[in-house]
Amino acid sequence: NLPYLDVTALCLAGGTMGSLLVVFLRRAYIVEEKLPFPEGVACAEVLRAGATSVNAAPLLYGGIVSALLKTSQDIAGLIPGSFSGARWIGGVVIAGSVDISAALLGVGYIVGIRIAILIFLGGSIAWFVAVPIASLNHPELHALGAYAAATRIWSDEVRYLGVGAMLTGGIVTLWRLRTRIKNALVESIRVVRAGRAVSTAREDTDLPATVIAGASALALPIIFALCLILTGSILLSAAMAIVLAIVGFFATAVAGYLSGLVGASNNPVSGVTVIVLLALALVLKLLGVSPGVGPRLAIMAGAVVCTAAAMAGDSMHDLATGYFVGATPRSLEIAVLIGAIASSFVVAPVLNLLLNAYGIAGTPGAKANALAAPQAFLMAKVTQGVFTGGLRWGTIAIGAALAAMLAVMDRGLEKRGSSWRAPIMPVAIGLYLPLGLSVSILLGSLASIGRPREEGGSGILFAAGLVAGEALMGVASGALVTAGVKLPLF
Repeated sequence: NLPYLDVTALCLAGGTMGSLLVVFLRRAYIVEEKLPFPEGVACAEVLRAGATSVNAAPLLYGGIVSALLKTSQDIAGLIPGSFSGARWIGGVVIAGSVDISAALLGVGYIVGIRIAILIFLGGSIAWFVAVPIASLNHPELHALGAYAAATRIWSDEVRYLGVGAMLTGGIVTLWRLRTRIKNALVESIRVVRAGRAVSTAREDTDLPATVIAGASALALPIIFALCLILTGSILLSAAMAIVLAIVGFFATAVAGYLSGLVGASNNPVSGVTVIVLLALALVLKLLGVSPGVGPRLAIMAGAVVCTAAAMAGDSMHDLATGYFVGATPRSLEIAVLIGAIASSFVVAPVLNLLLNAYGIAGTPGAKANALAAPQAFLMAKVTQGVFTGGLRWGTIAIGAALAAMLAVMDRGLEKRGSSWRAPIMPVAIGLYLPLGLSVSILLGSLASIGRPREEGGSGILFAAGLVAGEALMGVASGALVTAGVKLPLF
């Protein structure tokens, strides 16, 4: 069983950081960048439909269609979650897939054709270029089925292209938004120094910087205590707490941006966490931490950042929903923080319930229907690779170089005033996530071509219903699993 106090402390520290640090980025991402925030749009449309006389029928129809599909997949087991195919052609494997997801179709409609094409471009590079090339070096995988071989190559090697691309993309994004972020911080400091509230429109009022900094600082003693228990070194524990405060802001910034592009449900939190784990493991190795302690310490610290990144994506969507309907950001920020703190106390029992019911595949005590947890094994492999060798540094570097080329291209398009741009993050998402996701998003975006996409429009309402219906049924199926019902039923 996972220790209650340890898990609760990790969630408290990460949840607090993730829900508060994004406040500094709210205006940059939501108001000025105007990222699509698919689930934020969906939630806003649901609220508008309930509060106004707008025709909510498309929203209802979309929700029903999506809920029925999700029910037939997760609960009844009558329809697969995806279709895939692959074939060996000589020594090269070619594979493809498409996710059967109404929510992804809705996300594609909301984000539009341009972002969807870039996500699909990343997926195509990974699966139709990198995987076939890498398969030439693995003749031993011919013993596996073609799709199983392609999936293993993508998971063990090609996926690191996305890690490198997200690393470069995160740095470039923060650099491009540096002025906006600096202005937000300067304005917060000015308000604090003034010693009084500055007249601000209700719809643009955030929590004071002192509250954000103070609450976030409370996470540092928790991180220090957890590191001290593991290492016994006061100096190292203090250094880790400080490093995590800095790295945590980077992770929440990147996760918030990615979430704004493809939605909180598809936010590649594990990719952001892998980047953080790389940085933490390298720092620990340079500090001379032993291979017996270093990977465990990096994973523990990475768990805080992973929680913060996941929370950041959800928080940004909550704030985006509020922005779309004219809510008060400060009230939402308080509510999100309360939710993060309250939920931290029940995470450990839920996790232990799942572990006892299923177990983790590849670990002692795993049941026949054990949870796969591929991202967890990827994270463990990364930290161990830094200390013992074998990490795919070359693939990470290629991904970073590819992202740098995109950054140069995007800068050139911007100077020419082109309506088409080449931002890094959508391509990085495509490189990192399974191909089926990017195909479904692209298919959904095709329906948006030539259609008006104003708020309250029938297309947006139907797409919002697709997202909302699948989300609600996901909660319902999770509740059944937690109650001990074995899914799928058939």
